[in-house]
Amino acid sequence: MFQIFSDPTFTIPKVFSGVYSVKAEGMKFKAEGKFLKVSYKVKGRVYIGVDEVRFIYDSDKGYGILYIRKKDENALQIILDHDNLFYGTFIIRIVSSNLDKLAKNVDEIIRLERIKRKI
Repeated sequence: MFQIFSDPTFTIPKVFSGVYSVKAEGMKFKAEGKFLKVSYKVKGRVYIGVDEVRFIYDSDKGYGILYIRKKDENALQIILDHDNLFYGTFIIRIVSSNLDKLAKNVDEIIRLERIKRKI
């Protein structure tokens, strides 16, 4: 599960709304999206540790860090820290909604992704 969540082409669209393009080259990624009528571009880097993955990103709406931590063998903790107060509050509300949806179906989503990647 942790291996799949460390892939920005999987994680970024699942966490951030309206992402329609994610390109990854090694540990770097670029994403573009649109939510309501607000377009945004994000670029960043993935740092993978023993029990944590960090997506450090910079966008035209501010910068931040998305932490995905292993709580135990079957649980992950996802934390978003964004610098811009206005966009940060807005983004965190949207991301929370996406994470609630993801949490309800995470087992099935991961199962399908493992089949797709032949893991």
